[in-house]
Amino acid sequence: MTVHEETRAPIVVLGATGTTGSQVADLLEGAGQEVRRASRRSEWRFAWEDETTWQPVFDGARAVYVVLPEEPLDLEPFTRRLTEWGVGRAVVLTARNPAVSGDGIASGAEDVFGASEVASTFLRPSWFAQGFTNGFFAAQLDATGELRLPVGDGREPFIDAHDIAAVAAAILRGAAAPSAVELSGPQSLSFAEAVDIVGTRTGRELRFVDIGLDEWRASVAPYLPPRMVGALANLFDAIRQGRDDNLSDGVRDVLGAPPQPLAAVIDRHRETNR
Repeated sequence: MTVHEETRAPIVVLGATGTTGSQVADLLEGAGQEVRRASRRSEWRFAWEDETTWQPVFDGARAVYVVLPEEPLDLEPFTRRLTEWGVGRAVVLTARNPAVSGDGIASGAEDVFGASEVASTFLRPSWFAQGFTNGFFAAQLDATGELRLPVGDGREPFIDAHDIAAVAAAILRGAAAPSAVELSGPQSLSFAEAVDIVGTRTGRELRFVDIGLDEWRASVAPYLPPRMVGALANLFDAIRQGRDDNLSDGVRDVLGAPPQPLAAVIDRHRETNR
């Protein structure tokens, strides 16, 4: 394959209906790149547990954006097949401090992709700011006006998912990046401060309530699987202990622009949904 042909070859975006995958695909297509949007519900159907769906998606592709499976999976066969099909580049969304991410999926993925022949870049973001617009935190605030979590005064530099997608798209298009890119928002906030920002920007009376870990576990046990409860509990404990209270320069390093603050994410969501 010539260089010209290679740059025209498709890029696969896994999790293309999700928070970051959909935006990565939009940005690549906006730059004139051919994209294969892959997910369980896409035209390019992809399922981690069904290997028969893999080759049709990746045949002839040159790169892939990887959103990891929700359940633990041996990824070595997947990376081996990528090499066989000539996929030379992967941008893999993992997690901040992947060794303590709680479920072993992120750290295991970095080990497997790092040992493969696929040139891989790992994106390690802090918690998504979108949790306060259409995610886990927003659902609780919308229903009760309160966010009840076992994080104490711990702080987190919430990151705009669009910044993550922009970094991923830039690297997939050829931007220089190290093997791991640490990503965060521009300010570290306590959850009480974050909830105050959401309330101020949306004109609502909202509040954060610190609760014990056992109380939180009991409150989510009816609708979250035990593995996820355990993983989130581990992450909340990391926040309570201050292990996430640091900023990262990955967005600026790759894009040459600062990351967006939580207030801007809230404002953009309100404008989009008017």
